[in-house]
Amino acid sequence: MAWLLFILLTVLILGSAWLYTTWKSSQTMLPPGLVINGLPMGGMTREQALDTIDQAYTRPITVYYGSKLTPLLLPEMVELSVDLETTTTNLDAVLASRGSLQGFVNYLGYRLLQREPEAQEVIAVVNYSRERVNAFLSRTAQKYDHPPQKPVLLSEAGTFRPPQDGTTLDIEASLPLLIKAILAAAPQDREVHLVVEVEPAPEASSDILREALNAALGDFSGVAGIFAKDLRRGREFCYNCDVSFSGAGTLKLPIALATYTTLDAAPDAAMTDHLNTLFAEGDNAAANLLLAHIGSGDAYSGALRVTDMLWSLGLRNTFIATPYDVPATTIPPDIANLAAPRSAINTDPDPAMQTTPIEMGLLMEGLYYGAQGGGFLQAVYPQEITAAECQDILAGLTQHSINPLLAAGMPMGTRIAHKHGWSGATHANVALVYGPRADFVLAVYLYQPAWLVWDESAPTFATIGQLVYRFYNGDE
Repeated sequence: MAWLLFILLTVLILGSAWLYTTWKSSQTMLPPGLVINGLPMGGMTREQALDTIDQAYTRPITVYYGSKLTPLLLPEMVELSVDLETTTTNLDAVLASRGSLQGFVNYLGYRLLQREPEAQEVIAVVNYSRERVNAFLSRTAQKYDHPPQKPVLLSEAGTFRPPQDGTTLDIEASLPLLIKAILAAAPQDREVHLVVEVEPAPEASSDILREALNAALGDFSGVAGIFAKDLRRGREFCYNCDVSFSGAGTLKLPIALATYTTLDAAPDAAMTDHLNTLFAEGDNAAANLLLAHIGSGDAYSGALRVTDMLWSLGLRNTFIATPYDVPATTIPPDIANLAAPRSAINTDPDPAMQTTPIEMGLLMEGLYYGAQGGGFLQAVYPQEITAAECQDILAGLTQHSINPLLAAGMPMGTRIAHKHGWSGATHANVALVYGPRADFVLAVYLYQPAWLVWDESAPTFATIGQLVYRFYNGDE
């Protein structure tokens, strides 16, 4: 029994000695959980920690005026420095408690319970010039503050400078945020977004857009028809928007809509393939297959049913008289008579398929609101046209449509649902644009007698897209 007691005492003494030696050895390194002004210092020596905190305050501070990145605030600009003497005293005071008997007891507890030591915060004393901080904010306000600005026509460039919101730096609200970033040691905390008050720009008159378009289209020898509508404010813009044009591929949009009105459930795989082909390539064969489906097997009946749907929606200047790629002699006389120009401007529209920019723009607007459960499409066809179906059509126009056209003049990454179409003399693009300030519809038709060259129409579409985007959403 005495031998057993002796062995136990020996093991206890040796274990305690080993723990004591380990504890004394750990005193040369800072314990896990020790931070100085938010920076973790565990595992460092005392000298390494003091050097690390001193170096942390040599990093510049990233300053944003609203969303605009300003030049970096360098530490010397506000006489920023670390009081190393006081900081060392604060650190040593925390470390002294580790060397006491209580510190050893705490160490034993952590080891036996296999727990990490509790976090310990050491305050590093940081000095800076309040006067220089105030001066920095004043200089920033002087440089970036400006009153609201009206749009300005740049006629020689064929564009305009969009209206700009006025901005004013709130120095009183920004001061504590800036000081907090100055006193922070962690890199991710040395960034500040100053508080900026915004005064909305005066609403731009559509006259400036019209003047910019007149200047930009000065060299275009044909006819441009444009309809745009701000879906946030409801403001419409019309530039020959009631002139009739050949509908061409853009009328595949109402064909898709009419197809969905015939379905009692989601389209099957074959129907989905036809619709995707219609959205992506504008394939005439796919359009005729869908017209035959709408017409219960007869594409001519399908064309008239699409027209009936359009007219019931109040779009009386849009119609499809026949399937695609059929001889003109087969056009029903009562529909063909509608091809007579209804304005002083004649674009020699296709007697089989016609529309106007305003009516195609309004149809796209109907899809936009229909996808949200409202709008005139669902008002007229509450059972046949659902929000999910409008969403499907817009998704198809967003994902599958080729040829950027209007989108080519808009910021990269702009989300846009659009459908193109063209014949020999007429090119068109109908779009729904999702912008940071306003969503809008834009329908553009270009006509040039005899033949419209792609190399001329493509940059014209891009220019129109850029001007209308800037009018509704400003510069990015």
